[in-house]
Amino acid sequence: MIKQFISYGGIMDMDISDRIRLRFNLLDADGNGVLEAEDFAAVADRIILAAGADATDPKAAALRAAHDRYWQSLRSASPAERIDLPAYAAIVAADGWFPQYGQQYAQSLADICDRDGDGQISFTEFQPVMVAVGFAADKVQRLFSSFDQDGSGSIDRAEWVAGIAEFYDPTVTGSVTEVLVNA
Repeated sequence: MIKQFISYGGIMDMDISDRIRLRFNLLDADGNGVLEAEDFAAVADRIILAAGADATDPKAAALRAAHDRYWQSLRSASPAERIDLPAYAAIVAADGWFPQYGQQYAQSLADICDRDGDGQISFTEFQPVMVAVGFAADKVQRLFSSFDQDGSGSIDRAEWVAGIAEFYDPTVTGSVTEVLVNA
């Protein structure tokens, strides 16, 4: 794992792990090296399109709201209009950030993936959304398998949210995190 230690505002040293860097890069829709409100809207729109959801679908509205809440959580912790990697790392690594902000994001992503509403995410539902998020198409099957903890051939909402929570928890290492970082 590549780590970079940086100083954010002279207040603290921050360990920027591969997984924090990956999350940042997946959210930086225009690739300009900073996060802005437009990035969150663009990522949400790509996911909605990939999932085949109608713009008026309540799941699409929930996903947009979760992306906006994610962005607002960053903005409320930083005075900057644009969030750079060090600021992002400091904010999302804070205790309690994921349960307060990230969990809603993970749940809305699971919901939009579950297009048929059966409570299970099939590979057919998962694949286009993960490519839209920014993962390499040739790595998505391995990613799917890592989320499918019970080996059922589908991902239920609890597996999904647990996998995303693991990815955001810097103290946890496991199969989902390893696959996500390398996807």
